[in-house]
Amino acid sequence: MSDVLLTLDDLCIRTPERTLVDGVSIEVRAGRITAVVGHSGSGKSLSARAAMGVIDVDPGLVRGTLKYPGISDEDLFAPVRGQGMKAQRKLLARTARFRGGYVTYSPQSASSALNPGRTIGRQLEMAVARRTTAPNSVPAEIRRVLDEVGLPPRAASALPGELSGGMAQRAALAIAIAPAPKIMIADEPETGLDPVLRRVVTELMLQVAADHGVALVLISHNMDTVQRLAHEVVRVGPTDGGRTPAPTARRGEA
Repeated sequence: MSDVLLTLDDLCIRTPERTLVDGVSIEVRAGRITAVVGHSGSGKSLSARAAMGVIDVDPGLVRGTLKYPGISDEDLFAPVRGQGMKAQRKLLARTARFRGGYVTYSPQSASSALNPGRTIGRQLEMAVARRTTAPNSVPAEIRRVLDEVGLPPRAASALPGELSGGMAQRAALAIAIAPAPKIMIADEPETGLDPVLRRVVTELMLQVAADHGVALVLISHNMDTVQRLAHEVVRVGPTDGGRTPAPTARRGEA
């Protein structure tokens, strides 16, 4: 059985004025860390959103294929290419069942990206509910996930704005891992953190992903982190999105 969980091939997204992403290809394999790198505004996050079936620019998707081989060989982009916003909205609805379950997203700047009007516990409850229908098990699962990312039980009653940057990033990680996904996308997890917290949060993210057997897509512009951790590197830029092996050994390798 193949260990390929996601393939995004030759992605091209445009507005009437310019090309936003061109030629980006990403392959995600079970148990692997794939880094998506590029300068600010190069289309890293846009490519990651497209990999989840989220495209919301006009005319938008003009080229590319998206498959989740872990589920089926269907090309989810087939009815969308060149069809504009209406088709992209249909794609968004059609792929909703995969987001938050098969693939989850840990946002950049978690303090502002998390829902400011819902407590961490409520957001975790919604995430846990994606994989269990046993209401009695949810409180215990919330406590377990909070403990796994190093947050105390009282964090469940806090709003995102009441947490420090490091705690908010841990909460975002907890919400991303709670549904037991196959793939987790971490968008610039080091943003807004001091150097010590960057290392702590990154190591925690890697440990949690490894413990759960989750494939990790790491969006980053920190090449030190990428070279230290990634198995594969996808470079997103103005000309192409070439996929290259990571140039250095990673933790646990000679």
